Amino acid sequence: MPKIAEKLSFLMRRTVEVCIAVIFLFLLMPDVLCRADTFTNRQTGEKFHGYATGQTEQGRTIVRSEEKGTLELNLMEWLVTPDRLGRNNKVIILTVDEDIEREIETDAFEKTIGTASAQGPLFILVEINTPGGRVNLVYRMCAAITEKANCEVIAYIKAGQYAGAVSGGAAVALACDKIYMAENTIIGGVAVVAVPKPKKHEQEVIYVGPAAEKISSIWRAYFASLAEQNKRPGLLARAMVDNKIEVIEVNESGQRMFIEPVNKKHSQQVVRTWSKNGSLLTLTSGEAVQCRIADGIISSRKQLLQQLQADNAEVVVDKSMQYARKKLKRVVNKVLQIRKSLDLRAKQAQTQDPQKALANLRRLRSEFETLIQLIKRYPDLHVNPTDIMELEDQLNSFKADYEEILRERKRRIRKRR
Repeated sequence: MPKIAEKLSFLMRRTVEVCIAVIFLFLLMPDVLCRADTFTNRQTGEKFHGYATGQTEQGRTIVRSEEKGTLELNLMEWLVTPDRLGRNNKVIILTVDEDIEREIETDAFEKTIGTASAQGPLFILVEINTPGGRVNLVYRMCAAITEKANCEVIAYIKAGQYAGAVSGGAAVALACDKIYMAENTIIGGVAVVAVPKPKKHEQEVIYVGPAAEKISSIWRAYFASLAEQNKRPGLLARAMVDNKIEVIEVNESGQRMFIEPVNKKHSQQVVRTWSKNGSLLTLTSGEAVQCRIADGIISSRKQLLQQLQADNAEVVVDKSMQYARKKLKRVVNKVLQIRKSLDLRAKQAQTQDPQKALANLRRLRSEFETLIQLIKRYPDLHVNPTDIMELEDQLNSFKADYEEILRERKRRIRKRR
């Protein structure tokens, strides 16, 4: 059985090679989603109260109304007004309290935004304390807020180990309709880091960085679009990403404007320099409110609910992301257990006893099958597709070895007869 041990030894070296695929898509902000509660037919003037669920049936949106129950509407035919009439007196809370690095958590976030908004809450509250993370996952979280939520989504940047909404966390906050911040928190500092090119046999990976100007420009533009969709200064959002962007605030005829120094007119009076060349823009809570990036400083969730006139609402704290994180830890532990078991089986497979060899190969086959299933189901294990193919080849090889030993055993039995 030495060849089986040799195969296992090679497999163990290949199982945990990591590949992180970052996909850049410049997302267009949809303008057809309806975050409203009073529906008025544009032609007939018919009016009712309710909320759109985000679910569709043959191209028409399912709406829960107080007057007529469940309806299927073409929302383009209706004028909608956000006034909370017809909504459920409920607030659903999600917490983004770790780095944004795991697909399983992003999946949970996307699903929760969709299912939560379909319940017709007053709003969804996203509490944020994160250093950011993988760009493709940040995009997905922002898209879930801007595309899947058919109710108001409010960000509350809270104090914690990361001091607020940093890097990709700032993007998630900017995607929300309103931003409130706790004292002594920050927003911004979107440090994009260049990463070495992947090794041979790994998937091609593209990472943003100062040297990748094309990708960096997309990231800057995306930040600006997130800010501007909710009437926040897009130039300040750009300065959070690009340390070469300078921003000054000027006053012209009583109007506040944020511009680059090169665009300043003689008639404009400089009020303040917000961003200087060489440093990424990071704002304190007070600064963020002052320059209209944030809507207010709030000391606690309770105070925020009072501020938003939802202090008597049912509060539902969704912990899907936290449960997903725990589930991934259990999966990682399971994979480690299988790997240890495979090491043991590799030694046992060297036995010359056919009966024991068959038993070991059966266990090896079962554990390999479980390992491959886990790797395919959980991308966060970061196993390269090429390595998955090698694992499957190894599994097929073990199956062939098992069949060969089984056939040999049958031949020996026939000879004895």
